[in-house]
Amino acid sequence: MKTEVYQTRPIRFIEIYACAGWRVKIYSISVKAETVAAEQLIEAKKQLPIWLENSKITPLQNYQIATLIIHEGNEGCFAVLSWWVDENMLQLFAYLRWYGQPQFHLLSDKGIVSCVWEMAILCFERNAWVANVLKRGKSPDFENYLQQQLQTDI
Repeated sequence: MKTEVYQTRPIRFIEIYACAGWRVKIYSISVKAETVAAEQLIEAKKQLPIWLENSKITPLQNYQIATLIIHEGNEGCFAVLSWWVDENMLQLFAYLRWYGQPQFHLLSDKGIVSCVWEMAILCFERNAWVANVLKRGKSPDFENYLQQQLQTDI
C-alpha cells in the first residue's frame, strides 16, 4: 500500500459557469500548481452538458445549480460534479481522466465518491446550502449561495 504524507493543496474558486440552463460553481484543486491546467478545465466544460443530463435519472427536483470540482491528483484529473435534489440530498458523479488519456470516465459507479481535499469543498457547499436555502424556508437565497465560495489551502 502506498502511503504518502498528507500535504495541503490549493482550493481555488474559478467561476460560476452557465451551461445548459444551469449555473455551475467551478473549483480547482491541484497537486501540481496553484490551479488546474487550462486544458483540464476546457475538457471538463466540454463534458458538462452530457454530465448534467444525469439530473434526469431521478424524478427528484433539482435547482439547476451545481458544483464542479476539477482536481489534478497524482493519478490523473478528477471531475466531481454534484447538485442538490429534493431540498437536502446531494447527487454526485465522479469522473477520472488519466493523464495522457483523451477523455473522462465515470468513476462513481465503482463506489468512489471524493477524496479528503474534495470533501472540504463539499462540506463548505453543504454549510452554504443550509444557511442560504434550508434555513430560509420559502424564501431561499440562491444568489447569495452562489456568491459564497471557498478559497483556501487545505
